[in-house]
Amino acid sequence: MIVADARTVELKGQFDGLLSFAAADIYASPQALANLLPYLRDDARVVAFGAKFSRQRLGEVGNLLLRCLWRLSFSSTPAVNYEPWAPLKDRIDECHAQEYFFGCMFLAWGSINASRKS
Repeated sequence: MIVADARTVELKGQFDGLLSFAAADIYASPQALANLLPYLRDDARVVAFGAKFSRQRLGEVGNLLLRCLWRLSFSSTPAVNYEPWAPLKDRIDECHAQEYFFGCMFLAWGSINASRKS
């Protein structure tokens, strides 16, 4: 485990994948992705899971809860929104996303194409 700012950390080696579990500071941050993705091998897998605002009527309570909880997060944490995986879309191939828990949680996945890294 490495404890460091994902936007500036320097890693050693190449990695087969990136798993971002409830870490909006990574999957929702263009700066963190720009820093971390170059450390991934060609065709590495990327998976992100986290909270999001829901467009479903039953998810409105979750939206209120998320607004309150997000105030407790770090100032560097990107704000919660309806598509927090959006920064990944430009950087991974065939970005897939699935919503869970009345649209308040998501799972996004895809793979890296070496020609698109940066």
